Amino acid sequence: MRTSNMQSIQRSNYSNIYHLLYDNDKLSKQDIADQLNLSLPTVSSNLQKLTERHLIIKSGQLKSLIGRRATAYAIDPNVSLSVGVEIFRNYATIAVLNLRNEVLDIHTTNLPFANDDQYAQALSQQLLAFLRTKGFSLTQISGVGIGIQGLISNDGTTILYGKILDCTGMKTDNFGQYLPFPVTFYHDADCVAVAEYANQPTDGIFLSISEHIGTAIIINGKVFKSPSGRSGTMEHITLNSTDGPICYCGRRGCIETYCSVSSLLQANEDLGTFFADLHHHDKQIEQRFETYLNYLSEAIYNLHMFVDLPIVIAGELTKYLSEANITALKHRLGKLSVFPETPGYLKRGTVVDHAVAIGAAIPATQELLQNI
Repeated sequence: MRTSNMQSIQRSNYSNIYHLLYDNDKLSKQDIADQLNLSLPTVSSNLQKLTERHLIIKSGQLKSLIGRRATAYAIDPNVSLSVGVEIFRNYATIAVLNLRNEVLDIHTTNLPFANDDQYAQALSQQLLAFLRTKGFSLTQISGVGIGIQGLISNDGTTILYGKILDCTGMKTDNFGQYLPFPVTFYHDADCVAVAEYANQPTDGIFLSISEHIGTAIIINGKVFKSPSGRSGTMEHITLNSTDGPICYCGRRGCIETYCSVSSLLQANEDLGTFFADLHHHDKQIEQRFETYLNYLSEAIYNLHMFVDLPIVIAGELTKYLSEANITALKHRLGKLSVFPETPGYLKRGTVVDHAVAIGAAIPATQELLQNI
């Protein structure tokens, strides 16, 4: 029993030293000893083990006003990498992240989606070719996360419902047979929420507005999940179930049909040209955007009534929304509210590009860090 307790303490010291370094840019032995209340021999022994396992590196010397400058230690963020993939109808994007969730490289391939083995093989081959071309070792990869428009089983292995891409029933085994590392599916809106949280930690409802709308809830730093996989699908709350626009789900008047990018744009438009025309005060565009903001404020207010948490507007739209647009939304929300409101519950996201791919990569890193 005594031996077991000693091993547990040693393991705890090893882990605590690594995570202290992870949370800081660089530290000396004495810094580590002081902050963790450990002896210098204990710190030295664990630093040696971490160095031998390539988890940390010596990173120059720290400045000192007196005496010799102390050796600085830091984690090696590139010793292990994770891969995130965002799958859409006509293309897929691959992102490689290091242990600090820094994006090392991104690649987009024009590969039309199909729920079959040929697609899984083609995407897997392109992923492997991309890693090799960029000089990443396959042994560095801790896992691959795939963000996709669909409801996912809690174990991340099966798409339970995928109406948009007709991908219901697809399994990670379709990809795993061609890849030498673990593969996990994630709902695309969950990925956006995880990416936003990693960049700016805050619990809340994450309203991901792109071609389609997705929602996710993060509580105590974790995405809220239900056994059915349907938690957070607030995009299918209806604003007008009687004669509203028909949603892809088959019902009428879902938030999706009023607040998605698809609902804002007309044929042959994109967000770049729409907002360029808006800034040039095109009257028709201005009127459409005013109507859109009215619907969006109604949707945000409804979500806030269900879950009294901050609401973060995320996804593709955040690249184009200005502070003036957010202020206009807040003004509308103030008019809608029947209760005293906490100021600033509406926030704008900060991950403006490839949030799905970035968020899909992060869980593999989190799991690895938890095991150090």
